[in-house]
Amino acid sequence: MNVEFTEEYLEQAFEYYNELIFDGKLPVPWLRWSHSKTRLGVMKCKGMSKLGRTRIYDFTISISDFYELTKEQLEDVLIHEMIHLSILSAGIEDTSPHGIVFRGMMDKINRTFGRDITISARKQKLQPRVAQQSKDYLVLAFETKDGRYYLSSVNPSAVEKLISTLERVGELVHYTWYHSQDEFFQTLPRVRSLRGKPVSKEVYTTMIAKMKLLKYLNSAEQNLIRNPSA
Repeated sequence: MNVEFTEEYLEQAFEYYNELIFDGKLPVPWLRWSHSKTRLGVMKCKGMSKLGRTRIYDFTISISDFYELTKEQLEDVLIHEMIHLSILSAGIEDTSPHGIVFRGMMDKINRTFGRDITISARKQKLQPRVAQQSKDYLVLAFETKDGRYYLSSVNPSAVEKLISTLERVGELVHYTWYHSQDEFFQTLPRVRSLRGKPVSKEVYTTMIAKMKLLKYLNSAEQNLIRNPSA
C-alpha cells in the first residue's frame, strides 16, 4: 500500500497506534518527515531540571521518507519511536537507549500485534524512494582566534544581517563565503545568526577545497542560492 507523505498521515497513524498499543496515554509530539539517510526515525525532546527534578517536554518524532519502505515498515519505525516516547514521558530509567525496558516493550508489541519492530534497520539493503536532486547551500566558513574551525549553512535571507555581524566581531581570524551542493550540509540547519558546525582543520580544509568560492557575494550569486535547484 502506498503512503502519502503528509503530516496528516503521521498524525493519524500516531493516534491509531497510541490507542491500540499504548492505551491513548502518550503525549502528542510534533510529528514530521525528514530526508535522513542515516536514521529512519528519531525521537527528540527537551529537558529542564528544577529542585532536583527533571521535566521532559517538547517531544518531536521524525520519520525519514528517503527510502522505499512499505506502509508496515514505516509504521514499525513510528512505533519504535513511540516506545522511546512512552519510556521518556513516563520518567522510566532504562539501561541504555535500547536497553532492557525498551527491548521488553518491543518484544511484547511484536508478539501481541504481529509487528516486526527492530532495534536498527539495515539501511544498506534499502533503496532510495526517488532520485535525490542536488541542493544548493550558501556556506560561511570561518576560523576563530582560538584555533577553531566552523562551517555554517546560511539562510540566504540572513546574508545582510550576517555581513553586518561579521564586520563587528573581533574573534575571527578570517571568514569566506562559498556555494556548495555537498551532502555534508544536508543535515545542518540553515542559520540566520553567526553560528556553525565545529569541524577539525582537516575537514575544514577538505570541504573548502571542494566548494565554489564566492568572492563578492554579489546579487547574482545570492540569487542562485535563493532559488535552489531542489
